[in-house]
Amino acid sequence: MADCVPIAPELPFRQQVIELASHLARSLPNSDQASYREFVGSYENQVTEEDVAVEQKREIVKSLVGKVGELKGALDGLKESDVENSHLLLQYTLSTTFEPSSEEYSTAVKNVVEAVKKGGESSGKQSRVDVASRILNNTYNYLPSSSPLRPVVLLSLLSLLSTSSDLSVLPISPEVLSKSISQWTISSKEKVDFLLSLSQLYLTSSDLHKALEVLIIALKESVDTKIVEKAIAVNLATSDKFELDDILRVQGVKENLGGAKSVVELFEGDEVENVKKGQEWAKSNAAWVEGAGITGFTTDSVVRKLRLVALLSLAARSETRQLEYAPIAKALSIDESEVEAVVIDAVRSKLLSARISQPLSLIKIQSISTLSSSTKRFGSDEWKLLEKRLNEWKVSVNEARIVVEEAQKLAEQPLSSGGPNDKRRGGGKRDNRQRGEEQGQEGGQQTQQQQGEEVVAA
Repeated sequence: MADCVPIAPELPFRQQVIELASHLARSLPNSDQASYREFVGSYENQVTEEDVAVEQKREIVKSLVGKVGELKGALDGLKESDVENSHLLLQYTLSTTFEPSSEEYSTAVKNVVEAVKKGGESSGKQSRVDVASRILNNTYNYLPSSSPLRPVVLLSLLSLLSTSSDLSVLPISPEVLSKSISQWTISSKEKVDFLLSLSQLYLTSSDLHKALEVLIIALKESVDTKIVEKAIAVNLATSDKFELDDILRVQGVKENLGGAKSVVELFEGDEVENVKKGQEWAKSNAAWVEGAGITGFTTDSVVRKLRLVALLSLAARSETRQLEYAPIAKALSIDESEVEAVVIDAVRSKLLSARISQPLSLIKIQSISTLSSSTKRFGSDEWKLLEKRLNEWKVSVNEARIVVEEAQKLAEQPLSSGGPNDKRRGGGKRDNRQRGEEQGQEGGQQTQQQQGEEVVAA
């Protein structure tokens, strides 16, 4: 989606009408040459004069728009490009016939947009959907960036795509959406209504991430309790979202949590204790969760996230980076037989990286996600653990440095091809052989010198 500069066709009004009528005639049911000529001729007779009165122009154009509605967007044509070009001409005719800020213009554009959407939806053909989508996309771009009609067109386009294909074919980033909304000359309430409708389209298409992004933008327009509750429910329904920070950082949200306050509190404080609190919460809030009507948002999904966050907290606190099954099961309020499944879930959710030792009933932690809220809390215990690990790393680094220094000293010793007192690579092996030969082997000195030369060559 991008703004464009419309290039007006150099056609007089009479020719515009004839061109549009010719296109509409091709979409007539059971169209033949006779009906085609009759339909086009009826409009030619209305524009016989070069100068047509303003009121007459408007009536003719309204009649054309009405026919577009009857023919469900008039998506038939010899070529797909012909259909798109005709609709661009229609948009130009509308903008030059009516005052763009008038109610007549707004009504005409909305009627055309609705007709095109219905035509695409009812066709049952992907090719028709594609044509209708391009027409709506062109219409959006034709309108000025501040036009109050842009949200209507955009919503119709996305609604059409949601019924026939993946909404991801029209990617809209939060930044682009926020910028566009700020330009539209509509009220704050209309902006919120648009965003709520858009988020519902994404929810219907099972795109929870995009639905959440749109709801957060809506919260920045209006911190309404119902919107807050819905955003939190969508966040918790999203399987790989384990924190509520994006919502809670919006100004005014924390003061308008409504029925979501109790579930938000489950993600604050001690993560292990929150598991048991979550189980109690689930028993008393099943009705509220069901009433939210968000697919994927269940009491079980909330408890699952609390357990994964608690597991991450246990891993972060472990001094040895190893966790036994028994303490994990106790902390998460599950059976030991379920521990592996929870760990695998955490790994797949990219919360941590770990290896499972079934014989030892042990989880060996390799790395922990730094994006999780459980790793953001840093109290006295965490400082002590950090200090201990830093000391361990310091010892390891010192030992490695000593080894490197000794290797450098050894490497700096000069090499020579002299006698048995030379110090060179492989000297240890040569000296051992020398001592063995001095204990009884004949020809020791000659053999020692020969073996020394072989080590240097190697």
